[in-house]
Amino acid sequence: MQQTTTALTIEAGKVGLCTNPEKCKIITTAVWNDRTDIQATGSDIEKVDDFCYLGSYITHNRSCEKDVRVRIGKATAVFGKVRKIIMEEQVYWPKGEDEVV
Repeated sequence: MQQTTTALTIEAGKVGLCTNPEKCKIITTAVWNDRTDIQATGSDIEKVDDFCYLGSYITHNRSCEKDVRVRIGKATAVFGKVRKIIMEEQVYWPKGEDEVV
């Protein structure tokens, strides 16, 4: 893994990009369970068990439990706000054309 990280840093440098180890994270799985320190530009890259990428949680054991719990929590919060608006009758509900007003 260190070789891959070093190669990435070198190739990125060729086009003017740099690797920021403070923004990098490493997640290990059962397939690759090497816990040696990986460095980029002389600093250790943080090892994590899970992280959020594009709104989805990725975990070391490939479980989607945390992602599902977070999504349900977000949906519950939004529906709670919508319910409050509807219950306060701040929404105008137009009558259908066939209904008598």
